[in-house]
This record gives sequence, C-alpha cells and structure tokens, in this order.
Amino acid sequence: MKNFAKAIKESIHLAPAIILATLCSLGIACLWGGNITALYPVIDITLKNESIQHWLEKQSDTLVSQKAELENKLANAPENERPSIQGQIRDAEQALGWNKWRLDWASMLLPTDPFLTICAIMGVLVFSTLVKHMLMLTSDLLIGYASSTLVRNLRSRLFSQALHMDRSQFQQVGNSTFLAALTSGTDGLAMGLVALFGVAIREPLRVLSCLILACFISWRLLFLSIVLAPALVAIIIFFNKKIRSIAGSILGRNAGFHEIILESLNNIFTVQAYTMEHKEKEKFTDCTKQMQRLSLKMIFYNGLSKPFTELVGIGMVAITVCAGSYLVVNQQTHILGLKIRDTPLSVTDLLIFFGLLVGASDPLRKLSGISILIYSGATAANLIYSILDTKPTISDPAEPIPLTGSQHGLCINNVSFHYHASHPILKDVNLDIPFGKAVAILGHNGSGKSTLIQLISRYYDPTAGSLSLGGVDVRNLSLHDLRSRIALVSQSTELFNQSVLANIQYGREDCNMDEVLEAAKQAHAHEFITDALSAAKSIWLAKFRFEKPLKP
Repeated sequence: MKNFAKAIKESIHLAPAIILATLCSLGIACLWGGNITALYPVIDITLKNESIQHWLEKQSDTLVSQKAELENKLANAPENERPSIQGQIRDAEQALGWNKWRLDWASMLLPTDPFLTICAIMGVLVFSTLVKHMLMLTSDLLIGYASSTLVRNLRSRLFSQALHMDRSQFQQVGNSTFLAALTSGTDGLAMGLVALFGVAIREPLRVLSCLILACFISWRLLFLSIVLAPALVAIIIFFNKKIRSIAGSILGRNAGFHEIILESLNNIFTVQAYTMEHKEKEKFTDCTKQMQRLSLKMIFYNGLSKPFTELVGIGMVAITVCAGSYLVVNQQTHILGLKIRDTPLSVTDLLIFFGLLVGASDPLRKLSGISILIYSGATAANLIYSILDTKPTISDPAEPIPLTGSQHGLCINNVSFHYHASHPILKDVNLDIPFGKAVAILGHNGSGKSTLIQLISRYYDPTAGSLSLGGVDVRNLSLHDLRSRIALVSQSTELFNQSVLANIQYGREDCNMDEVLEAAKQAHAHEFITDALSAAKSIWLAKFRFEKPLKP
C-alpha cells in the first residue's frame, strides 16, 4: 500500500475537490439517517391519530413526570445513590429542553391536523431525498475529477519516463509493461482512488449517522446488537487477503497479455514466414484462459464474501429484534440482569431502532465490495511507481559543456563495451574521423557495428574508454545537443502514422520546403512520392504549394 499512499499524497493539490466531496458525503450521511428517523413521528401519529405538536406535548408531560418522580426519589434516597439519581435528573432536564425546542419549531412549521402533518413530513422526506442524490452526484463528479486529473498526470509522467529512459532500462521494462501501466494500471488506480475518496468515506459516514441516532433510543441495546461485529471484521479481512493476491495476479497477466499481442502483431511477417500462426494462437489462448481463471476466482471470492457479510448482518438484526421484542412485550428495562434502558421500549422506538440498523447494513454491504477496487488500485500503483521511480543511468551532466559550431571531428579512444561481462562486444576500439570524411564500418552479424553507433548516440556509455565530439567527451554534452547533431537511419523501417511531409520533417519542424524537397531527392524518395503514391500526390503538392509541378 506504500505506492498507493504515494498516489494519495500526490493528490494533495486536488484537496479542495476532495474536501468538498467529503462535505457532500457528510450531508448525505445526515440526510440518510434523518430520513429514517423522520418515520418516527409518522408511525406514531398514524397509529394514534394525533398531531405532532400533541405528540411532543405528551413527550414533555412524560419527561416532567419522570423528573418529578426522580426528585421525590432523590429526597428520600441514601447518600450513596444520590449521585446516580442526580445524573438521571440532569438527563431528564436535557431531554425536556430538547423536546421543547422541537415543539417550538413544530408549532411554527407544521400543521396541527394529523393527516396534513404526515403529508408535510413526506414532502420534506421527498425533498431531502432529492437533495441527497444531488449531493451524491456532486460528490461523484468531484471525486471523478480528482482521480481523473491524477491519472492523467500519471499517464503523462509514464509516457515522458518511457521517452527519456535509456535503452537498457527500456528493454528491461518492455513495451508490454509500459502499455499495461498506461492502460489497465492507471484505470485500476483511478477506480481505487474513486472507491477510497468516495465510497470509503461516504458509506462509513452513513453507518455512523444511523448508529448515532440509534444511540439516542438505546445505546445499550445497540451495543448488544453489535456483539457479532468482530466476526464481521474477521470475514472481511479473510476475503480481503484472498482478493489482494488475485488482484496482483490479474495485473501481472494483463502485462503478459499485452506482450503476446505486441510481439505477435509487430512481428506478423516473421510469424507468417515461419508458419507459426498456430503457436501464437496457443500462447494467446493460454494467456486468456489464465486471465479468465483469475477473473472467475475474483468473482467467486467477491460473491462469497457478500452472503457471509449479510448473514452476520442479519444475525445482528435478529439479536436486536429478539432483545427489543422482549423489552416491548414484557415492558422490561433489563435483559438477563443487564440494564438496557431507564424506561421500557415502545413499539415505535423498536421499529425506528430496527430501521436504523437496516439503514446501517446497506452501507456495510457496499463497503465489503470496495476492497477489491482499493487493492487493485494499490497493485496498479506498485506497477506505475516501479517505473516512475526508476532513475535513468544515461542522463545530462550536472553542468553540460556547450558545443558551438557544427564542424567537429569524432574521436573514439580505447572504447570497450559489453552487455554482459562474460560476453564483450567491443574491445579497445580506436577511430578518428575528421569533419567531412565518410567512414564505412564492415563486419559480420554481432561484431558490434550497431552497438558502436548506439555508443556514439549515447544510448549506452562505454564500459571503458571515451568518445569525444569536437574534443569534448560526449558524456559532458547534453543529450539534446549531442543527438541533434546526429542523423540516424536504422535498419528497420519506422514511419509515423502521419503525412509524408510530417515524416520527412520529423526532428526538423523548422526546415523550409526546399530542404524537405532536397532531402526527398537525396533519399531517392522523390520519384516514389510524386509518382507511386498517387493518392498522396495532391496532398504533397498542396503542402509545398509549388508554382511549378514536381519533376522526377
């Protein structure tokens, strides 16, 4: 989770969006619990056919009576019982003040007719539900903005890292790993961040709001209801461990999946030349089967965790119903000698308490499913940051030496190089090439011709000796200064999916049209462009805007 924490830390600049989303989640939680408890007066009024003002007045009368009884009890109580009774009197006074505040607001805002009161409460309930969903949409948009911005930045950094990696590091990582990191890796991290900043914050707040409101009815009964909570935590931890390992395997298989596709399609002519189509199909089929197997395991453990979680949740609700029913039916305040409430529960109290527990179970169910997304995001973060944290071995010197002019000789002095110490490629190579001279280097395959060119371009550094341009060691030049002086034509054909003009101009966007035309002629491509590429001929001419038609 270390790299996942690093991704969270990098989202600090997006804190305003995350904070606003959290505030929206807090509002959602308050409305979630409030909507459930709003049914309290509706149920009571419906059953007793009285207005909410009359209902609150009765509550006040009951509290006044309880306070009077406690005061009488206090007068005759022994000294050791007086502190407890005084505490009960203070609780009754606080409840009486809170009830008076509710009665004042109800008198101002609600009608006195019971039916109209129910209609008003239902109207408020519908409106609060609308507000809740608007807050939820706002929260999702803010979290989506924060996560997509972070992922966009990471993709840009990954792409930049790939472009600036030295040759050996790039080959170690490979195209397939880069592609997996840029696509499934960043997507997995985005979903993990959305789950963390969204569901992992919003749902616990919803649970908390229900539990806090349930405490007002009976905190002791709530405590009795959650005796199975350790079992729920143990189940979640067990399945999370399983899911975490599978999430890592899935991302690893994604990298292998991309590797097979890239290798087969990039080398399609070799595959066909050696009639290896069946072999590549077998590799692809085997890889997709492994991915399918891992996906099914993920679905299995995720699906298995839900019934276990719900069974424990139902068990908690069952305990509440049984315990609460005992208190209501027998009008008791104790269960097995344990005090649950100062006064017996009413049917309405029990129904609301039950509703709050059910309201808490829905967010808990959703929380059990986000672990997959968070662990997948953490696994993706490991892949992404393992690439981003790689430091290139070929980089600009701290203080590069500027090389002025363009007429410089190249000197290769006692250069040796090997990819592996046991297999040297070049040994004590010396070569002095003055400016303006053309040199051809001949040799059999594997003799080091391409390696020497790569050393000159500083894709690698020699293991011994030095290369200098204009008397300056190439390691003391900036990479841009060195490579901008080199025109490299590789053995393989490499074209970008752009116009002919853009491909010729690549690396020299500032060159004029005469230079482009001259380059095409020197490369013996002018005739091919103007004659063979009939579809591109009009584009070529339009780009140059020649006054005279091109001639071969």
